[in-house]
Amino acid sequence: MLSAFFIVTNMGIFRTILALAVVVYHSFTIFGLRLCGGQIAVESFFMISGFYMAFILNEKYVGVGSYRTFLLGRFYRIFPVYWIVLVAALLLSLIGYYGFNHAYYLSRFFENKECLSFTMMGYFLMENIFIIGQDVLYFLRLDALCHPKLMYYILSYKHLGYQYLLVPQAWSISLELLFYIIAPFIVRKKVGWQLAIILLSLGAKVMYASQFNLSLDPWTYRFFPFELGFFMLGSIAYQCYRYFKNKPISPHIGYVLLTLCIIGICGIDELAMNTNIKNTLFYSLIFVSIPFIFLAFKNSIVDRYIGELSFSLYISHHLIVSLFRGFFYSHSEWMMYYGYTVVMSSLLVAIVFQKLIIKPLEVIRMKRILNT
Repeated sequence: MLSAFFIVTNMGIFRTILALAVVVYHSFTIFGLRLCGGQIAVESFFMISGFYMAFILNEKYVGVGSYRTFLLGRFYRIFPVYWIVLVAALLLSLIGYYGFNHAYYLSRFFENKECLSFTMMGYFLMENIFIIGQDVLYFLRLDALCHPKLMYYILSYKHLGYQYLLVPQAWSISLELLFYIIAPFIVRKKVGWQLAIILLSLGAKVMYASQFNLSLDPWTYRFFPFELGFFMLGSIAYQCYRYFKNKPISPHIGYVLLTLCIIGICGIDELAMNTNIKNTLFYSLIFVSIPFIFLAFKNSIVDRYIGELSFSLYISHHLIVSLFRGFFYSHSEWMMYYGYTVVMSSLLVAIVFQKLIIKPLEVIRMKRILNT
């Protein structure tokens, strides 16, 4: 079982570049490029996650008690690290509020402390602590009396539920957690059933976008029923991997496909083509590439090390973005350096975070799981 936790750090270069795309999306361009943007990066992560979950659930977590062990493994991998970042965001906000009159992530709490009911305060507190359900806050607005209302489109309003999140990017982890809960019951199904789920999920996404105009954020990539299809595409990619894994496949195929994926990540925003068409082509490339990239890099120590940075980078980068945003937006002459500063600082923090926090926690996590 120990190998299962190491093997999920593969496809590391791929995952870390996708994480960097999110960093750039939340900050500013680098080398004049916006990279692929948040939606493509996140949905690509969903596919990779679907692949890994299918892999470990079919090959590692089997037998009596496997479901509990699987969920405990996910808990130990995500929540301790998330809570550390949550505390860091809280401390940053308190220091900012009392020292510099800038409350950062607590701004909405302080602005509306007289308006928010005890129930709403508790609800936002629970969402910040337990993650699951954070995606729902992107469909929630608050009226003049701070009463919550679920809306089709909320981004035209100024008082929104997600503004109470201290780790705003963790909404995608909420979707991941929902998938983990149901994954053991669907990624072991026959391919026909999995394809049916993909068709229902992505078909509904396309239909509701065209027939009901649900083609804007948050419907684009924050609504779990529409995103389940991406997780399941990853599961189908695992089935392809099973077919190819014992065949004499040259690793150069994986190298070439990874290169094409990186080119796509860097250049898709510059491509003059219908957005739906180019996104579909890119997702198709990701789907085809995953099994071969996994085969090519599954024994690479360098790829593994780079991959270990991806979660640290993703979960902590928003703190860096927040710290530098005020300076660069008030000094427009330096704006061209905003993206580079955030990217380099986020990478440095991720390296330190990985070495001093995540690695020791990972040792504890594996000891606990191996003892269950």
